[in-house]
Amino acid sequence: MRNVNLNILKSLASINNFCLSLANMGLGVSHQLSVISYQLSVISYQSSVISVSFFLPSPNSGAPISHLPARSGLPSPHLPITPSPPSPLPAPEKY
Repeated sequence: MRNVNLNILKSLASINNFCLSLANMGLGVSHQLSVISYQLSVISYQSSVISVSFFLPSPNSGAPISHLPARSGLPSPHLPITPSPPSPLPAPEKY
């Protein structure tokens, strides 16, 4: 465990030295790195949301439902199918 902590401290020190060297180059590089870091975090969040929303469990079966578009004109399994209007009843027979 001590070796792991020592390796972590060495890694943090090298990251710190790297950041200091970038700061010495100018604030423009530091700003660009912060923008890139922010963009990567947004992309990571969006990909996690997309992966969760594509495989939500079905309310009835608990099985995942794909939210991809339906193929060959068939309705997607997660969209409700509208029932057709009822057909009129036949006229009662007279006796």
